[in-house]
Amino acid sequence: MTEKRATLDRIQELIQDNLVEEAREFLAEAHPADIAEIYLQLPPGSREAVLALLPSEGLADLLGHLDADLKEELLRRLPRAALAKALDHAGPDMAVDVLQSLSEGVRNSVLSQMSTSEQIAPLLAHAPESAGGRMTTQYLAVTPDMTAQQMLRLFQVQRPINHEIRYLYVLDDAKRLMGVVSLRSVLISPPSTRMEDLMVTDVRSVTPETDQEEAAQLLQRYRLRALPVVDEFGVLEGIITADDVLDVVVAEATEDIHHMAGLGVNERITTPLLESAARRLPWLSINMIWAFAGAAIIHLFQGTLEQVAALVVFMPLIAGQAGNAGIQTSTIVVRSMALGDFERLRVSQVLAKEWGVGLIKGTVFGLILAMIAWLLKGNIVLGAIAGGALFLNILVASTSGVLVPVTLRRLGVDPALVAGVFDTMLSDLMGFLIYLGLATLFLAALLRAG
Repeated sequence: MTEKRATLDRIQELIQDNLVEEAREFLAEAHPADIAEIYLQLPPGSREAVLALLPSEGLADLLGHLDADLKEELLRRLPRAALAKALDHAGPDMAVDVLQSLSEGVRNSVLSQMSTSEQIAPLLAHAPESAGGRMTTQYLAVTPDMTAQQMLRLFQVQRPINHEIRYLYVLDDAKRLMGVVSLRSVLISPPSTRMEDLMVTDVRSVTPETDQEEAAQLLQRYRLRALPVVDEFGVLEGIITADDVLDVVVAEATEDIHHMAGLGVNERITTPLLESAARRLPWLSINMIWAFAGAAIIHLFQGTLEQVAALVVFMPLIAGQAGNAGIQTSTIVVRSMALGDFERLRVSQVLAKEWGVGLIKGTVFGLILAMIAWLLKGNIVLGAIAGGALFLNILVASTSGVLVPVTLRRLGVDPALVAGVFDTMLSDLMGFLIYLGLATLFLAALLRAG
């Protein structure tokens, strides 16, 4: 029996035997991540019992370790008063995140029962996916004339609860950010050293309106543990910590993957059947429209296909291989846009590079297909047409893999949403058009060689 299974069986046994104190002690000693795992696997009745056994601090920790679906379920189960107490023990950023997920009426009710409502309410004004919506107000501020010894005494008195505190923020009398001091530099400096002598004034910061993904990129690029959030006057409003980056990166990556597959952003394997169907049908409908366009192209060249039926064999390969090549290119481009790498290059530079890669791929796979078609059908002209069509279609795919995401972004559409879908459909249409067009152009030679 695995340790995880034994833990689950133990807590269920304690709950079933109504050993309340033993169960409470058992949960108190468990890590919040382990409690979240236990909560996931418990039946509904036992979940209610676990929630009743956890103190407010434990509920706050549990909220921080549950995925979106389970968190939503827990919020439905918790009475508003219990949720308010739990959020009082959570960090401001987590409290804001939870409150923003509630309906307006429930949010106002919970907020009115929170002892930290005055601290949390202003943060709710920011958009959920902005730096302001992600920031926490748990940071340690110091004055420029404070000494290292005074700062350490302040640290001991205030006992900041944010475990991510690695930096001290030097503020002037108007709470404007002057610089940042690392806690390490304070610990190794003489006691009389002033903060203004230790602070770094070239500070990377964002505004509350900055998109959360941009803030995450800054934290990653400069290997920071926290990022200040300042208003237009330079007043420090909060900080975004490194653990927020992980949440943002995972959320954004998941969103991009779902978008590229034409799925709902919040869809999971546990999403109800009808809800999943409703989210997937629109994209499949678009694909079906494009499929009819492909069928129309094939119908246009029906006469050629009737005369050289062997052409049909290689149509899926030409379209599919080029489609995969286009997906490779568009994935690299979309990801480079997300990471900020794309902005450092001109579109012509990216195109030139992808054309080079396309020439190599097209030549290799075009020659392979030409040889296979010739050997299988004994028609050298058919081999040349099939290989040439694949070569040209891979070049088309390499081009669309760059230009489609660029065009979508300039139109204000998230490239991750439809770039992959458009690339695949375009490769199919162009593949059929190029292949059957070449076959029609050289039909006489095809018939003589056959």
